[in-house]
Amino acid sequence: MIDTMLIRKLDYRGVEKAHFDAEVLARDEHSVMIRANWTRPTVDLGFVRFERGDVLRETFYNDRWYNVFEVFSSAGARKGWYCDIARPARFSADQLEWEDLLLDIWMAPDGSMQVLDEDEFEAAAPHLHEVERLVARQTLDVLRAELLRRWRADVNERIAVKLTQRGWSIGTAESCTGGLIGDELTNRAGSSAYFLGGIISYDNRVKAQALGVRVETLAQHGAVSEQCAVEMARGVRAALSLDVGVSATGIAGPGGGTPEKPVGLVYIGVSTPLVERVERHVWNDERVNNKRQTADAALRLVLDCLESN
Repeated sequence: MIDTMLIRKLDYRGVEKAHFDAEVLARDEHSVMIRANWTRPTVDLGFVRFERGDVLRETFYNDRWYNVFEVFSSAGARKGWYCDIARPARFSADQLEWEDLLLDIWMAPDGSMQVLDEDEFEAAAPHLHEVERLVARQTLDVLRAELLRRWRADVNERIAVKLTQRGWSIGTAESCTGGLIGDELTNRAGSSAYFLGGIISYDNRVKAQALGVRVETLAQHGAVSEQCAVEMARGVRAALSLDVGVSATGIAGPGGGTPEKPVGLVYIGVSTPLVERVERHVWNDERVNNKRQTADAALRLVLDCLESN
């Protein structure tokens, strides 16, 4: 027998805005995860289209100021994550109700995010308790971190599926990220089945000696260049007998930049038996976040190369 419960959405004044029955997928003393189908006509919000047959998997918490729902097409493709800033949910055995505070975040499958309904939140703010206004704003930062954690896990799983289907191995050649790409890839349990290792080539001598980056490349284009990134990715494939090599080279900051190569400039390379690609990015953040954004971008590029070739 399917376990169901009534879900009631209320506004910040406690007025009911919608209700529906949903299948309960999991629950414990602090959370409830439910599943529901989109049965209404298509709604296009610009950043996502809700269409008949879409599947919504939502998690509510009684000890957090937000809920998170994942959106899938009827075919099972992920459309993204939608998060509501809300008062902690209240639930019993057969009913759950939650109060929306009109501040939301959308995260697309590529990990990009946008804050929604800020104008509505500001209009409602005078009617909220001062503590609630503060907590709602602080929760945005908590949610950003939580969503990126979910996104990295999702991308890692998709990379693992593609590598496993082909029987391929992967490894890293990292300069500015200092091993962070490898750290992210190995956060997935079972990654030892396909992740063989990495080379942290912080110094140009290591790039040349361990990865085979040509001295001419370093002299003519520099370590932070498209040419160096692709040779690093090729080099780690050869050095570790890999199917997929991913590289990163750049200027994390705060120093080391020039007008031609500013702080935050990075090149990410991927080499596989089927394709080679390099992406250029310029981040505008501090050192640790520049490294983190580079590692995330590397995951995106690896997945795109695996899924499109």
